[in-house]
Amino acid sequence: MTSKVAKLQRASLSDPVKIEVAAKYSTVDSLLQHYLFIPAKYKDVYLTFLINEMAGSSMIVFTNTQSSTQRVTLMLRNLG
Repeated sequence: MTSKVAKLQRASLSDPVKIEVAAKYSTVDSLLQHYLFIPAKYKDVYLTFLINEMAGSSMIVFTNTQSSTQRVTLMLRNLG
């Protein structure tokens, strides 16, 4: 976990659970990690923009509820 991600964790999570794996599987130095604080009403629009901009690249989208996951799933299916 990078220091930026650790700061984000402290700022946004309450009682997080940390799971670690062996150092053999550590994050590569070339990995780019970004986070943005977006007003809730703009999150889907901005996520759609990012997905279109990053087409062909790998990304991970985290959600905080099952209903949010279902909404993102439907959005991804509609985007193809």
